[in-house]
Amino acid sequence: MDIKEFEAYWADRQPDRSDLAEFWSRRAQSFNTHSAEADSSAYRRDLVAKVAARAKVGKADAVLDIGCGPGRHALIFAGLAAKVEGFDIAPGMIEYANENAQRAGTENARFHVLDWDTADLKQLGWQKRFQLVFASRTPAVYDRATLEKMTEASRGYCCLITQVTGDNSVRRELAPVVGAENHDDYTRRGLYSAFNILWLQGYYPEVEYLERSWDSECPLEEAIVMYTRHVNSRGQLTEAQEIALSDKLCAMSKNGMVHETGSSRVGMLFWNASL
Repeated sequence: MDIKEFEAYWADRQPDRSDLAEFWSRRAQSFNTHSAEADSSAYRRDLVAKVAARAKVGKADAVLDIGCGPGRHALIFAGLAAKVEGFDIAPGMIEYANENAQRAGTENARFHVLDWDTADLKQLGWQKRFQLVFASRTPAVYDRATLEKMTEASRGYCCLITQVTGDNSVRRELAPVVGAENHDDYTRRGLYSAFNILWLQGYYPEVEYLERSWDSECPLEEAIVMYTRHVNSRGQLTEAQEIALSDKLCAMSKNGMVHETGSSRVGMLFWNASL
């Protein structure tokens, strides 16, 4: 396969990208809360330390965090670098990122509302600006163009973290109700296509796999929005199926909350953008 074939393979059956800003802003509060939990914080500190060491991030360097959410990764990077730029398409996420930075007393991390898809790197002054360009499990990097923009912004290294496989207790319960199937094949396409595009461009990317499990809960209303969107991303639900999904989540909820346990394997794709 050549680059165009991998590009087409990645684009085939892409998840729904409409209303991303609204969707993630609605999830910002619970996402911020969960990301502050002890297990999540420890996992993130270890991950940032590993990535920063691999990218040779020093006290004089700058880091770009794509799809930064509430800024948890960025604020750790800020303790290792001179400056961190973080952005997200969702205004709600950036509100929390700024609050978290203020609470931590971090002055060298700046957060913006920005769509990576339409970002003009020349206008932003970001061409070959960053020692590390980092993107962790974000819908912002979803095709060849947004991948290549990472390389364009880096003078050193890039790191893209994407999910490879996943298991979720709530999705298992919903599957018989909405006829959902396992979509690991589609989930893996991002990593597979990105690796091969970079390989064919001569960057010799490396992959490391990380395992993670979690135990969390979210408000019923948010769960209905989240799981409806997830299932719809692989094929539109009928009105009857949407009602059935909502009813099932209502039945599963306790005190207005939906509890979820899960595990996932992610791929950490790493490449030297200066080659």
